Amino acid sequence: MSTELERFYARLADRVDAVPPPELSAVRARAAQRRRRSFGGLLAAGAAVVAALFGAQAVLAPAATPVRPVLPALPAATDFVPFDGSAAPVIRFTGPVRFGMTSTAGERSYAMWMAEDGTEWVGAVDLTTGKALWPALSLGKFGDTNGFEVSAGAILLLTEQGFDNPLIKDGSDTIIAVDPATGKIMWTLPYSFNDTDRVLYDDTLVITWVQRGVTEALDLRTGKARWTVTDRVAQSGTNAMRTLAESYVVGGLTARVPADRRVVLHLADGRVQVRDVVSGKVERELAAPVLSAGPDLLRQETVVDGTLYQFAGAKVGTLRLDGSAAASEATLQATLAGSWPSPCAAGGVFCAVTDDTGDSAKLTAVDAHSGATVWQRDLKGMVRGVLPSGVGLLAMGEPSAVLAVDGTPLAELDGSAMWIEPGNLLVIGQSGVSGHQLATGDDVALGQLAVTGYCSANATMLTCPTKDGIGVYRYAR
Repeated sequence: MSTELERFYARLADRVDAVPPPELSAVRARAAQRRRRSFGGLLAAGAAVVAALFGAQAVLAPAATPVRPVLPALPAATDFVPFDGSAAPVIRFTGPVRFGMTSTAGERSYAMWMAEDGTEWVGAVDLTTGKALWPALSLGKFGDTNGFEVSAGAILLLTEQGFDNPLIKDGSDTIIAVDPATGKIMWTLPYSFNDTDRVLYDDTLVITWVQRGVTEALDLRTGKARWTVTDRVAQSGTNAMRTLAESYVVGGLTARVPADRRVVLHLADGRVQVRDVVSGKVERELAAPVLSAGPDLLRQETVVDGTLYQFAGAKVGTLRLDGSAAASEATLQATLAGSWPSPCAAGGVFCAVTDDTGDSAKLTAVDAHSGATVWQRDLKGMVRGVLPSGVGLLAMGEPSAVLAVDGTPLAELDGSAMWIEPGNLLVIGQSGVSGHQLATGDDVALGQLAVTGYCSANATMLTCPTKDGIGVYRYAR
């Protein structure tokens, strides 16, 4: 499964579910089902800092006054500039909005938002001109949403409960593919957020229906299958081939589209296939037993730096995809039930958020090869995701916290934060939007925004859904 997205969308769904939809018992039932699925954090921190990892005993029992670790050379502090207070939204909403989110790629930002009446919209902004690329597109009314995913080939809206919507068949959950260049609908596909694993490439969507036992690679322009696999794939067994560096989450909440043009399928019978995304050709087939999580728990798999990792209950398994070593498994020292571990340092170190009460949580780092606990830290507030960078980890929540990869606290931030580059962050809180320079510890006030969802940024421009519309704000020179 593309784990860099799944935890975020599960959290996103929780936020949307907080606004009760029109009296539809099925909507509430599905929301409850989704809340029971506790996906884990978002991916990895950098190989350059793994040498800072201390022994588990020293980290689990730190000194009363932690010593600030020696970090890699940080980038120069961002030259933050306050927002233009007169800037109007580039795309204005036609009425009150329940929720919105944006995704920025280079000089373009894409946005989806859901009005209070259930109407879902999608739009796009050219950041070089500060103008909309095409008129905002209404997709009709829905009971719920799981946000969207964006690549060069398509904007995929992950809609739910499209009752009485002419685009949707039988009120089913549906993926709606929109052309990023024109805003035109290209195709629609009934699916299930809870019962599909998906990997999005620049020109292809690989999607597995777990219960049906079917995997397809869809052409993003047409929605037609390029190839199909009818051998059943294990839950969470469809994954991109990513490097640890690709896992850095900068400028928003999602990682980049995979550069490697191969996909890994872990079949239910224990075969592991590495396939070409476009042709479906099997380039390598290996063997790894599918670890069972038990009837009431979810299992999770991911691929990073050429190794397949699987977490199931108290077990963790590994397999080198070059065939250099047989599959192995270990027992976890820590109890990670209900979490979704994600890579957070080189060499198979994974992080998981547990015991999240909304007021506090724990962040635990484990060695996926031995099962040993590397370190554990208590965090304040709800943790929506763990965003890695080349210099440390961002536990994004309200408040947010920055930690070195050895677990040493580096900063506490009063609001929901995101990396804009390793070492510099944007923070959105009750007092407005500010920039934080990790090297100096300085906070720079940028402006007041009534944010109604999740923002994204490139190196100089921030795009946010506000109560009035999709706004674009220069935050750096």
